[in-house]
Amino acid sequence: MPRPSVLRRAVLGIHRNTGLTADQVIGLVCLTGPLVGYLLVLKAIRIADRGEPVTALAFLGLIRSDLFTGLAVAVTGVAVMALAAPGRPRRAAFGLISTVAAVIALLQTLAHVFFLKTGSPLDLAVAAAAWSTRREIGDLVGTQVDDRVRLWLVAAGAWCLLGPPLIVGTLRWRRAARGRRPGRRPRPRPVVRHPARHRVALGAAALAGALLFMAALPGATGTSFARDPLLNAALSPLEARRYAQAASADAVPPAPLHTRLSRTTSGRPPNVVLIFLESVRAISTSIDDSQRGVTPYLSRLARTSLVAENAYTVVPHTSKALTAGHCGIAPPMDMNVTEAQWGGISGRCLPALLAEQGYATAFFQSATEHYDDRRELVRNLGYADFLPVDVLDKEGYVRANYFGWEDDILLEPSRTWLTRHADQPFLTGYLTVTSHHDYEVPSTIDREHLSDDPEVDDYLNTVRYGDRFVQRLIQQYKDLGLYDDTVFVVMADHGEGFGEHGVRQHDNTIYTEGVKIPLLVHDPRRPQGRRITGPVQLTSVLPTVVARLAFEVNGGHYPAGSLDDPTPTDRVRIACYVDNACLASITGTQKYVFHFGRQPDEF
Repeated sequence: MPRPSVLRRAVLGIHRNTGLTADQVIGLVCLTGPLVGYLLVLKAIRIADRGEPVTALAFLGLIRSDLFTGLAVAVTGVAVMALAAPGRPRRAAFGLISTVAAVIALLQTLAHVFFLKTGSPLDLAVAAAAWSTRREIGDLVGTQVDDRVRLWLVAAGAWCLLGPPLIVGTLRWRRAARGRRPGRRPRPRPVVRHPARHRVALGAAALAGALLFMAALPGATGTSFARDPLLNAALSPLEARRYAQAASADAVPPAPLHTRLSRTTSGRPPNVVLIFLESVRAISTSIDDSQRGVTPYLSRLARTSLVAENAYTVVPHTSKALTAGHCGIAPPMDMNVTEAQWGGISGRCLPALLAEQGYATAFFQSATEHYDDRRELVRNLGYADFLPVDVLDKEGYVRANYFGWEDDILLEPSRTWLTRHADQPFLTGYLTVTSHHDYEVPSTIDREHLSDDPEVDDYLNTVRYGDRFVQRLIQQYKDLGLYDDTVFVVMADHGEGFGEHGVRQHDNTIYTEGVKIPLLVHDPRRPQGRRITGPVQLTSVLPTVVARLAFEVNGGHYPAGSLDDPTPTDRVRIACYVDNACLASITGTQKYVFHFGRQPDEF
């Protein structure tokens, strides 16, 4: 008699010690085997996406955590089935395991897509923030989950829920068909020993715990990418605790909670215009290199402006950058949009300070007011009027992306507001949105070929559109006779990454492409051009504007200095938007990047 195969002996062993039928064991194998393979395939795709050469040994190290995590799920399935009593409880247990496997497959797919889109592993803080703002990001998710991803999600979930029952049902039908053949005797059932199912369940649970422990161990290339994505997300809050004490080691200067402005000269003070360009990185503009040709107007404007050649955001996220630029202080370092909550900003911001000096204030944006709680943030900054795209006439304009319209939609409302408030000094803020991901070039502008990479080419054309918007906006001030008495500050909220350092978009892009921004002060009263080379940040905007308007600050102190101050600046500090993801410190030409153990630090 031939010796039974290894697989058959394993099935019989599980059957004799747990009471599981052969069909139940086969169902478990059909459920968990493909799940393990699916996790490994997803990891292999992510490894290939990084575009780095990997040796066979390094490849095994990178898939280790995913393999052990998948095996832990499989062994846990055995433990649950062994613990359940035969009959209906065991069938219910298998249904529970199938549902859990389907959820794991779906979450693994979403984490996989998140990495492919951003270059960053999924973090529990990111997932929590996404869930808390799920109504706002619905359109964003819709643009990122294409038909291929939907197919992945449906196929993975359908297999976990329907695949094993179909296979087991087919096997039963074939056995029944063979049993109905003439002259064929039914095969006797094997004798079932008394199941030691509780001992098996305990052993399987211990083995699953050991597998998870081995899956959680750091990899040679850093913990985040080497780990299974769901396991890494679950462990991220625990690892963040290691750095809590270090993060609070530096002394924090007193918050400017009671500041006031006082005028040092007489007469009507100049107007102020703050223009924030969405996701425009310095290296993609023509300010430093007119040969790029992407932003020809900004290039010409820079010749008669104060230009900060090495300007940086504080956090590469719009609400954080708006806070730093308006308030002269670092924004709250969290993902809760705390700056939009009551009392969320620990300082007095430029709109509120100028309103006390008789300024009219208004903020315009071509994005929806609800994204990132923008209406509440604008209120906290101190603006009296807020004109988001929700209240603007959209006839004749086109959508720019999933949460905004092309920036030219702001021009007519701006003209109307300026005409109404031309008899008093004013502060206006503008936030564009056209150059935000996913870089849809408005049909109202002629495209140019600016890059061989299709995505980068789209992005650069949206940046070029933003350059045209700035030109039209400043021309509007000239047409209304307001230009000569207005100080214009043109800046970006942050940059954008396209995989230059393996990271895409901006929240976690701590490198030059994500954090170095254009920043210039155009004052028609000072037409001579000037450039400063030292590193500065958006927090210098408030003290620069206050000085240009001939005001001085009383009752407190803002940490950053004016861009007109020739004294050396302190080191620049930058934080990623995602909690405990990365920090950077820049002093002169030296930069240090700290990755919280996610990957080796960089200098």
